[in-house]
Amino acid sequence: MGGLPYAPVFPHGRRATSPLDRPELDEQVAAPTAAPTPVNAVAHPGDPVRVQIAAVGIDQPLIPVGLDDNRVPIVPKHHPGWYFFSAQPGTGENVVLWGHVLRFKDTPDLPAPFARLHELHIGDQVVLTTADGMTYQYRVSEQVWATPNQIRYILPQGSERLTLVSCIGDKAIVHGSTSLSHRLITIAVPE
Repeated sequence: MGGLPYAPVFPHGRRATSPLDRPELDEQVAAPTAAPTPVNAVAHPGDPVRVQIAAVGIDQPLIPVGLDDNRVPIVPKHHPGWYFFSAQPGTGENVVLWGHVLRFKDTPDLPAPFARLHELHIGDQVVLTTADGMTYQYRVSEQVWATPNQIRYILPQGSERLTLVSCIGDKAIVHGSTSLSHRLITIAVPE
């Protein structure tokens, strides 16, 4: 994903430090993800810290992420990420999460967090939990394919929504890394 908006400051004094992970192994259908135990120790009360999507077996912690020095999204390797330049749940704006859909060669037994998003249907529920224990329920309202430079989906929208960004489309292998041609944008609105 390239060409995303960049802000030189990091909210809440956080700066992403992990390098961009590059998926390398295809995954057609992942088993439902288990509930992992990592806890986000730097979360602020309204930050989303967990996502649950029962329809596709997702129950995972969220890792707060931003952009690397080249303004490319930092996507956690095995967990979905909350784009901390986007909104917090319940604030009336666009909450953006992203995650990989391909497994990694070095950990082929671990499913990619968003491998099954393409299986969602209109009306499926997505639940976000914030660090202060509040839960926010959303319902999938649409899914669209976008090119990596179509960033409008992750920008402020003027209303509460949840945007899940994953990859989809044709594969390209460049310098040993696999990438997909498009982004699957899943939009969910509050219940």
